Amino acid sequence: GKRPLTLHAVELPAQLAQTVDRGLSPICVRFYDDAVREVGSQIVFVPNTGTVAELLTEAKKHIQAEWGLNGALRVMEVGDSRLHKIYRPESQIRSLACFSKANIFYNCVRIEADPEGDSLAEGTKLMEIFHCDRQSQQAFAQPLLLSVGLGEKSGNVKSRCKAKLQVPDSEFKSWRLVRSSRMGKTHLK
Repeated sequence: GKRPLTLHAVELPAQLAQTVDRGLSPICVRFYDDAVREVGSQIVFVPNTGTVAELLTEAKKHIQAEWGLNGALRVMEVGDSRLHKIYRPESQIRSLACFSKANIFYNCVRIEADPEGDSLAEGTKLMEIFHCDRQSQQAFAQPLLLSVGLGEKSGNVKSRCKAKLQVPDSEFKSWRLVRSSRMGKTHLK
């Protein structure tokens, strides 16, 4: 028969209403490890007039050692399984797409280690790699960022994706690498 509807209630912090009166915004941050797995989340409160650097300062207070988030961190927003934007530390909190949205759990920021920082090697670009369904081309899951060198072979990019995501050979052998651009999609060998 019909399955009953299950609702999940999430209790918001008691101080939420008071923070708005004090000029603070609640931002849900989700922490991701090197294999693009969510390892934790936290609601932090930052001044409405603050910057992403202030958001990072607050978020760092909640990072646990076992998450492996060491060194520089980057803040980004992901929407519909695609990278929306990577924010620089001096960006205003008000510039976040999630700023002042009602559902702070859905409209959140992603924080992860930034091994490249501002020092990408010459001739390399930070590329968004995302999963998509073969039939519908609909993106799903979390995208990842990978530095790709000019002229780097697709086989090398694919093997680095496999290593980063820690995907077993049995599953990964069915994955295809597709270049996505405004002009369309091209399957790469």
